[in-house]
Amino acid sequence: MIKAERQDKVRQLLEEQGTVSVKEISDALGVSDMTIRRDLEELASLGEIERVHGGARSAQGRPHAMLRHEYSHSEKRTKHAEEKLQIARRAVELIEEGSTIFLGTGTTVEQMASMLPAFRLRIVTNSLSVFNLLEEREDCELCLVGGMYRRRTAAFVGPTAEDTLRALGIDAAFIGANGILDGDVSTSNMDEGRIQQLAFSKADSRYLIADSSKIGKRDFYTFCRLDSLDAVVCEPGIADGDRAAIEEHTQVIC
Repeated sequence: MIKAERQDKVRQLLEEQGTVSVKEISDALGVSDMTIRRDLEELASLGEIERVHGGARSAQGRPHAMLRHEYSHSEKRTKHAEEKLQIARRAVELIEEGSTIFLGTGTTVEQMASMLPAFRLRIVTNSLSVFNLLEEREDCELCLVGGMYRRRTAAFVGPTAEDTLRALGIDAAFIGANGILDGDVSTSNMDEGRIQQLAFSKADSRYLIADSSKIGKRDFYTFCRLDSLDAVVCEPGIADGDRAAIEEHTQVIC
């Protein structure tokens, strides 16, 4: 693939995703990391993109990027995988033994579930994937919030799920998002957003679990404001500008 074709592909990836790592671009284009870094440096020198730690982000339109595609559960597994692992490791450190926690849907929260410490917990979730990961843990008491099943994200939603959550007390909620922009936190589906909104409202401590690719994007349904949260848990190496955008409203934990 010649340089012009590569750089067009890089522009396309950044337009679609906002922020992309060197490894993701390298894997998508089938070329070396070194080649991609040279392309990114050249595009950045032309003002077409902005370099960030480990990758790049679009220099045009990113602050107001509207998501136009809801990725499936399987598609999300491959995106920003290393960042999600780092976030999950940090997030589980916030969990206290004997507490009741809510774990939402999403692949980063699933990573959390697979890393939970070996002590007594009560776990509430509307995620079938989280439930399946934990069903054999004898030290965990599980409450799967039922309702209408949404296959695309392996989530239970709707009035039954909402009624169940309203009756519960939660010490800490850990929830993901698709977009963070101007203090708003958003997701792609209204039914899922209402569950996330309700879970945060019932929790004593509220943590948003999100990698920095979500910053500067918005999705269809806003379910909370950053200033209502205790913290946003992000990957180490988050760009200074992204960190500052969050810290205008709440704490960043890396």
